[in-house]
Amino acid sequence: MASAVAVARARAGAQVVELVGPAGAGKSSIARALGALDPQSRSGLGLWGLPRRLLLEGAKSLASPVARAAWAGHPLRPAAVGQMVRVGALARAVDRAAVAGCDRLVLDEGPVFALAWLDVFFGTNGDRGWAQWRTDTLGAWARRLDAVVQLDASDATLAARIRTRAKPHMVKDRPDREIFAFSERFRRAFGRVVGELDATGRVVVLRVRTDGADAPETAALLRPLLEDARRGR
Repeated sequence: MASAVAVARARAGAQVVELVGPAGAGKSSIARALGALDPQSRSGLGLWGLPRRLLLEGAKSLASPVARAAWAGHPLRPAAVGQMVRVGALARAVDRAAVAGCDRLVLDEGPVFALAWLDVFFGTNGDRGWAQWRTDTLGAWARRLDAVVQLDASDATLAARIRTRAKPHMVKDRPDREIFAFSERFRRAFGRVVGELDATGRVVVLRVRTDGADAPETAALLRPLLEDARRGR
């Protein structure tokens, strides 16, 4: 798989970037704004809405980790397996998109989000089988991702955005303290995953606050930073 990724990157030169951050940090709107700034960029690719064919391929690749976890007496839960399937399917989608001629792939809720989500909700599920799959997956994505952008804002800002945006969220109607705690759990999980990717020396990590800027302003700030990251500066 790594060789296929290397071939795709050499042929297309596509920069693969994931935007991550707690709910309300502005990932989706900033991804769209980055796409609007550069017609050669592709945004909106992520874990959701992937082709069934790729999901089936992702499911087949999980046979060994699922079996190992069950054999160890810690069978993986269906929701965890579903997210793991999507991570594998997204890897295949990114490999295909990298040779489609675009200049930059901007992922919203990609592998870093998935690994953080799994850590938050299923961190001990699967025991040894889980740990090996996580290590292998992190290594594979370290060879695909060029940059990760960690977006964040104050707890109060995140809570206000969660409550006022149109799309639903599991803590939207909860008290502030519960929203703050939810954001912090994800903040810590993102920190762990991004730290592991950073330690590989393969992935550029950028950190941006979104408290005082709208999505177009943040995208305009990010664009030159991503260009610098592409050139290794």
